[in-house]
Amino acid sequence: MIKSIAMLSTLLITPFCAAGSPIAEQATPKLAAEWWQWAMSTPRDESPVADLSGANCSKNQSGNTWFLAGGFGSSKIRRTCTIPAGKTLFFPLINMVYIPARGVKSITCEDTKAAAALNNDTALDLFAELDGKPVSNPRQYRISSKNCFDAFARQPASMQPYKAFPSATDGFWLLLKPLPPGPHTLKFGGKYNRESAGYGRMVQDIEYVLLVK
Repeated sequence: MIKSIAMLSTLLITPFCAAGSPIAEQATPKLAAEWWQWAMSTPRDESPVADLSGANCSKNQSGNTWFLAGGFGSSKIRRTCTIPAGKTLFFPLINMVYIPARGVKSITCEDTKAAAALNNDTALDLFAELDGKPVSNPRQYRISSKNCFDAFARQPASMQPYKAFPSATDGFWLLLKPLPPGPHTLKFGGKYNRESAGYGRMVQDIEYVLLVK
């Protein structure tokens, strides 16, 4: 068996010069894996992904890249998040992750990569906009795992993690340069268009008010 978790998101893209424009060439499969390890690193009641207000957006953030969340399954969420100045922003516009269930030994990395890719070929209506300015052609920002990873690598012992290898992810992701100080509005989302039990009809509509200080 494979445990599956899915999320949605979308990207905007224009030339990457000004602050807040995408840095697409730096969005790597490794960064997408690190995003999922971050997303899985907190209990559900503290999770930035399950959070409906933005109160948990700073949980387990580290380094120069700040992760933003969509939602588990179909989600319409509005959050407010305070972000330190100088942070690059990274988030999935729409994506899937496949995590082997505890004790399963028969699944290969190729199996989980194929499962993670299930709905992304038929993704629809991908969008993202920053301060009212849309990014064009978000479909070009698809990222697929090249190497599998342990999705639970950052979970504390209190969560009783197991080694969730091989996990894999596939989807559409945006990497933004640090935003200027002040308030910003970021919107992203999309939907899947596949008749499947694996989140095939998932829809996401996410909005952040980002307070950069």
